[in-house]
Amino acid sequence: MSSQSHGPGYARRQRQKSESGHDGNAPHPKSPRRILGAFSAVILAAATIVAGSGPAAAAGESDYTVVLKDSVTNVDSTATAQGKEYGFTLSSTYEHALKGYSGTMTDSEAAQLGADPAVDFVAPERAFTLAEDADDDVIDTASAGSLPAWWLRVGGTLEEAAEDGQEIAVNTAVIDTGIDSSHPDLNVRGGVDCSAGTPVEVIPVDHYGHGTMVAGVLAARNNTFGVIGTAYGAPLWSVRVMTDAGTISEAALLCAADWVVSTRTDQDEQNDIQVANISIGGPGQDQGNCGNGSDPLHKMICQGVAEGVTWTVAAGNAATDFATTIPATYDEVLTATAMADYDGRPGGKETPLCSGGSVPSADDEFANFSNFAVQAADQQHTIAAPGVCITSTYPGGLYNTAHGTSFASPVVAGSVVRCIYSGMCGGDGSSVMKQFLASVEAFNNDNTKYGFNGDPLRPASGKYYGYLATTALCD
Repeated sequence: MSSQSHGPGYARRQRQKSESGHDGNAPHPKSPRRILGAFSAVILAAATIVAGSGPAAAAGESDYTVVLKDSVTNVDSTATAQGKEYGFTLSSTYEHALKGYSGTMTDSEAAQLGADPAVDFVAPERAFTLAEDADDDVIDTASAGSLPAWWLRVGGTLEEAAEDGQEIAVNTAVIDTGIDSSHPDLNVRGGVDCSAGTPVEVIPVDHYGHGTMVAGVLAARNNTFGVIGTAYGAPLWSVRVMTDAGTISEAALLCAADWVVSTRTDQDEQNDIQVANISIGGPGQDQGNCGNGSDPLHKMICQGVAEGVTWTVAAGNAATDFATTIPATYDEVLTATAMADYDGRPGGKETPLCSGGSVPSADDEFANFSNFAVQAADQQHTIAAPGVCITSTYPGGLYNTAHGTSFASPVVAGSVVRCIYSGMCGGDGSSVMKQFLASVEAFNNDNTKYGFNGDPLRPASGKYYGYLATTALCD
């Protein structure tokens, strides 16, 4: 991926804005909301999830995460002292979701640290990045004032959309490329930049676009313009983890998870994050036991669950078993696969509307790019949502359309938010997950025509995509 600050297709969108007379830095002109059907051309910003390389270290050095024992009372002083003793470079510290730090060191220094009486375990860092689809096709997207098909497909109604101004008040974090906090269709309350591994409070921005699209799918406002999110108007907290160069280090993800958990343990009850979405993935496996002794990211996720956070994550876009993709394979997260819908209703009748003939899968079929579950343990936390031709908010007051499990995941996140808001889901993250999954399964079984080809009622051989998420049970 290029290190330039603008997302894919930026130049073409700028030409379109010039031709149309619309300034992308100004709010989109308001117009009455209508069913998705009238379109204008923009660029596909697909969200394939791949593993990438981390920041360069000196010859013979690598990045490691050091997890300290619970008996350590001061993380900062311990990390500083160990850095002096063992000679490594300290980069980040964590103290909310676990006690530990990240640093750059030689393998020998890492081995010595592992034997230190204050250290629980040392793990080499993994790195992740978002990559664009190889194609740069023009794709159709909704004009302002539309009800996206994906929103209708999971339970949205015209009557609900007519109730302008409602806000589903459940704090939600988007761990991603950032969010354009100036977008008029989003309720962004604040956030931090973790891209360098340390949380810095910022006015959220998004130079890439992916995080702003995720945010809109999750929580675009219910108003008279733009699109509408699954949990419309929910307060959003931006947690940026991607650098301007397009890389995401494990230190950045650990910083993000640690910050989310910190909102549950500080003195400010107004910032308590209840749902956090991660549309990012990379190489790894669930080693069991919540990562204790081996996986700091898994350990942090589990601590967040215990503190009351429900995590939703993307399954990935490699059309393969996600058992080797983290955090998707962690048992403690809701993992979203993708299906296709083009008309906002079940039945598989609609001709694809959004990509000049290049559409991943027919109407009401599993998306042909979507990862899936195979192992029984993974099937227990897998759920499906629309992830093809997803129209959402984009930086500069714009709207864009894309494919990917990256956008199925915030549909699930928004559905969970609504379940919590309705009172149907409550307790710690594990309890919310179980209640939500049980409710979705019951809804699908009671409404057998609701789902899609590939769900458990119409299974694809050897591939488990889960039941289709719904907001209908949360009204």
